[in-house]
Amino acid sequence: MNLEDLNPQQLKAVGHNEGPLMVVAGAGSGKTRVITCRIANLIQEEKVSPDSILAITFTNKAAGEMKERVRNMLDIRGPSPWISTFHSFCLRILRKHISELGFSNDFAIYDTQDQLTLIKQCMKAAEISADAFPPKTLLNHISGFKNDFLRPEDLKPDEMPFGNQLKAAGLYPVYQAALKKNNALDFDDLLVLAGRLFQEVPSLRVHYNDKFKYILVDEFQDTNAVQYGLVRLLCQSHNNICVVGDDDQSIYRWRGANIENILKFENDFPGTTVIKLEENYRSTQNILNAAGSVVRENRNRKDKTLWTQNETGSPVVCYRAADETAEAEFVCEKIQELNRDEGFSFNDMAILYRTNAQSRVMEDMLRRQGLPYQVIGGLRFYERKEVKDVLAYMRVILNPSDSVSLKRIINVPARGIGKTSLEKIEEYCRQKGVTLLEGLRDNGQTRLTAPAAGKKIALFLQIIDDLDATFKQGNPLELLTEVIDRSGYGEMLKKEDTRESKGRIENLNELFSAVEQSIENGEGSLQEFLDSASLVAELDNLDDERGVLPLMTLHTCKGLEFSAVFLVGMENGLLPHASSMSEPEEYEEERRLCYVGFTRARKKLFVTHATQRRIYGTTFNYQPSDFLLSIPDAVMIRESSGFSNKATSQYGSRQNGGREASVPYKAKSDDGYSIGTKDGAYSVGTKVLHAKFGAGIVLNLSGNEENLSVEVFFKAPHGKKKLAVSHAKLIII
Repeated sequence: MNLEDLNPQQLKAVGHNEGPLMVVAGAGSGKTRVITCRIANLIQEEKVSPDSILAITFTNKAAGEMKERVRNMLDIRGPSPWISTFHSFCLRILRKHISELGFSNDFAIYDTQDQLTLIKQCMKAAEISADAFPPKTLLNHISGFKNDFLRPEDLKPDEMPFGNQLKAAGLYPVYQAALKKNNALDFDDLLVLAGRLFQEVPSLRVHYNDKFKYILVDEFQDTNAVQYGLVRLLCQSHNNICVVGDDDQSIYRWRGANIENILKFENDFPGTTVIKLEENYRSTQNILNAAGSVVRENRNRKDKTLWTQNETGSPVVCYRAADETAEAEFVCEKIQELNRDEGFSFNDMAILYRTNAQSRVMEDMLRRQGLPYQVIGGLRFYERKEVKDVLAYMRVILNPSDSVSLKRIINVPARGIGKTSLEKIEEYCRQKGVTLLEGLRDNGQTRLTAPAAGKKIALFLQIIDDLDATFKQGNPLELLTEVIDRSGYGEMLKKEDTRESKGRIENLNELFSAVEQSIENGEGSLQEFLDSASLVAELDNLDDERGVLPLMTLHTCKGLEFSAVFLVGMENGLLPHASSMSEPEEYEEERRLCYVGFTRARKKLFVTHATQRRIYGTTFNYQPSDFLLSIPDAVMIRESSGFSNKATSQYGSRQNGGREASVPYKAKSDDGYSIGTKDGAYSVGTKVLHAKFGAGIVLNLSGNEENLSVEVFFKAPHGKKKLAVSHAKLIII
């Protein structure tokens, strides 16, 4: 194992042995190498048994990379370190011990679509209107309860606001009961129930504390309350816990990540050694200075300053376009220049944006220019209908109690089992307390349905029985073949004979490849394959060799890097997003998102914004992002397209054939505020302050320059207000 190329701080982190350790690893500082070298050092130098080391990260891709690096550094014979995602680790534990909580160990794992189906069933039984209470919203609230490690009995309805959250609290126990009846868990349950195991079964907690003498957690800033609780329970007896993360890259607050976990770690683990990795190996110094100047304005962060031995590099280019089309034209022009003149491959450049909706204009322009691209964040392979349908057949064969999967396939392909017949059987199941499959089998005796429907149900059950026989005799590949053939699914797609159906057949062919790969990887059972399919992450399948330009959101790009990055839509209302501009915590997360976007770039960084954008068919004026005001002129060149409108005066006159270098932005007053006027200072997303209503966000503008009105959303209890600018005396924050 060669550690000579590690810098002093990295070496210090690798060599730390006993007690809690927090490695604050800035973007591009080599944290993965530190983690893997630390694992290797513990095994080789400290003679720690490999299987007493647990390393946890968030994606299958990261876990796979970590395993490969450790494997290349050491010749490990026998047991290996446990390296996995949080969910995979918890799944492994639950498959062994979930019986302690009253579940069967052959439980199914429900994905988002399965959850949605189940919550709708629960809402129907509870007579809750899906029109009044959106099922997805209720599911999100239930997920939030779980992420905060709250059981149904822990909730206090009296303390909750009336509406979706309160309704979700009432539905939570019903939903959990339905999951248990189906012998199923959702993704949140994997974490929650593992935590319950360690809390409620002390012998198990002691066992795994003794087993895992050293615990390492990657991307610690992304942990939620349940994950942090799990980590604390696992190292309770020895405190040999090493967490690696960067508070400046905490960008998943919306899905439960709690930045406080990394900020309070030293208090929760007294005697913590803190090591900062501030040397960046990815970006130029100009890019680092620009990124640092934005995130440094956050209050809730650990102080750090990234530096590099790389070149200073070219300045960041900030381009102001007349509208979104001009913005897209500029980006495409620069991409072609970099490809043609500097040899940048398309897949080594990326277009990043705050919201998925921003991709449309970029896609249109890329198509017109004939540039190859791929939108990262589209429908995942295992979420495509034909894949989910076929896997649902296999899940029912493995777990006959899985009523959600059974309901999905009972009439796919169409076999004439109507909605009314199914509802009668479901009502029977509710009354008798049996599963849907048991209810279908009972129908032959109870004759709940019409004779014609009964015959069709009997034919379907024969298919299930035949598939079950195949399952008991063969491997997953044979079962997959039989599912596609015996169910009629393959024949259905062939008969359609359309471009779409041919693509769907290709997806099923790819599913065969996935099963084959699973077998090659030593996951030869049906259970192992379905578990693996449930845990696949989106970027795990990103093809770096295609030579196409990736387009993705800022949330998706985390962990990636490119020679050139184009961050588009740097406007108030987009970045920072309008929804964040009245909430300090969310606003700080927007800065971190910007920081993450900037630090994806190795050599070139372009940020763009448009003066006008069309939204729902109406053109609105936008102000440049406030984040741009933080970036010093020494590291950023400002350019703009040649156009004429009332906003142009803010930026100076046209120069250099339609572009101007170093165009000054409209500065705020000395106290950090500027007074809004009727000449275009207001735009959608502008943060304003009102003497009576407090802080708010501009949602809409109406009238002309002489009689301008703005619609502003203020915090409760005020809500939306329409105000005349000439009388309201609003202050732009």
